[in-house]
Amino acid sequence: MNRRYPWKVYQTGFFAGFGKAAILSFLFYRDILIACLAGIGFGSYRMFSAGKDYRRQQICEITFQFREGLQGIAAALGAGYSIENAFQEAQKDLLLLYGADALLVKEFHWIGQQLSLNRPIEDVLFAFADRWKSEDILHFAQVFQTAKRTGGNLISITRSTAEKISEKIEVEREIAAMLAGKKMEGKIMNGIPLGIILYFWICSPGFLDCMYRASGRIVMTILLVFYLFAYKWSEHIGNIQI
Repeated sequence: MNRRYPWKVYQTGFFAGFGKAAILSFLFYRDILIACLAGIGFGSYRMFSAGKDYRRQQICEITFQFREGLQGIAAALGAGYSIENAFQEAQKDLLLLYGADALLVKEFHWIGQQLSLNRPIEDVLFAFADRWKSEDILHFAQVFQTAKRTGGNLISITRSTAEKISEKIEVEREIAAMLAGKKMEGKIMNGIPLGIILYFWICSPGFLDCMYRASGRIVMTILLVFYLFAYKWSEHIGNIQI
């Protein structure tokens, strides 16, 4: 784990992965030992990958807040503040909007500390973008560096960048809204095979007993592989990146 996240993130990831894998394995193999082993294995995997999911959520959150931050910086520049003081003024606005625990509030505080040490603001912005691996923040840092060297209008550039980020966020929201129904349909379709197995268990006890013996488990394993492939494929189709 290269980054430290709240332990609850890893805990939630483990139990969610354990529950899904254990239930799925038990339905296909009807063996508690196999279900527990599969649950522990997939739960451990999800515990480590939960950090990546949490990181993606943080990047989305800070990108959304960064749009507001840029608007605050542009307003401060328009009021006559220097670029260094503009970050401090924008931090005050973000503090009122999101609170002291907001990601961008902490980042702007860090930027203020770095500027107080006389670090070039371009280097600070690039370090900020590199730490978050955000294309929007990196784009602003590159444009800001070019504008400052060539004497460009920082106010106009800052506002333009904020508008572009806003447009991107709105497009992402529209796509998410259009895909929400299809994703729900996909989840229902993914649940139907499991529901059929459970239906036979309840309504026709013993009907599937042959599938849980040696030769039958080979067939169930093949079916499980096809099911997992279809599940991952449905997730891939709905995962649209802008």
